[in-house]
Amino acid sequence: MTATPRSRRLRTLAAALLATAALSLTACQTGTAGATGAVDSTQAPAPGTETTGTPASDEPAGEQPSAGKETGASGSSGASGKEATKAADRKVARTASCTAEDTEVTVAEAPRPINHLLITATNTGDTACHLYYAPYLRFDQAQAAVPFIEDSKPQAVVTLAPGESGYAGVLTSTPDGAHPYDATSLTLHFAARSGEGSTGAPSRPALPGDSVRVDSSNAVTYWQTTAADALMW
Repeated sequence: MTATPRSRRLRTLAAALLATAALSLTACQTGTAGATGAVDSTQAPAPGTETTGTPASDEPAGEQPSAGKETGASGSSGASGKEATKAADRKVARTASCTAEDTEVTVAEAPRPINHLLITATNTGDTACHLYYAPYLRFDQAQAAVPFIEDSKPQAVVTLAPGESGYAGVLTSTPDGAHPYDATSLTLHFAARSGEGSTGAPSRPALPGDSVRVDSSNAVTYWQTTAADALMW
């Protein structure tokens, strides 16, 4: 069959319409962002962005702190702390009870309250020592040590650095005390840490005025850090 001029025109028009439709479809699939806000899904993400929408780090690559570095720093600090703890433990271990060998003991009459003595123990050694509990006192040849004043017990053990002093107050007598007599000597023992008996050699400080009147009310305080505290009872 021979095509007429009208048929040729219709086929040409149809071909043109098909070409136009194909071009429009291609533009929708590959077009870049424009006035409509459409994004070209065929392009790679721009540098510095994540496909998840999370901003990229501002830190230069290779300069962010690593877990290994943090562990190393903590390990170094921990090692220093352990060494400091060990040094403190060694110092505590060297700190023993004060004894007559490294402690000078003096006894003075207190100006007030009346009938009181003040005992002063001064660390003459080159390391710290502890004054545990209260001093064990015996006037003359007494069979028992002077009783402790329990209300005077401090919250912590008195520790003496070299050159420092601790104090204890002694009530010697009261108007209603029984069996008074004049004591001419005093023996002082330092308490052991365990609280069971004494430790080291005794001290024999001189009494003020060569003698002191004592009776059944005689008592001694626990060791204190100040003379004022020692003379409160």
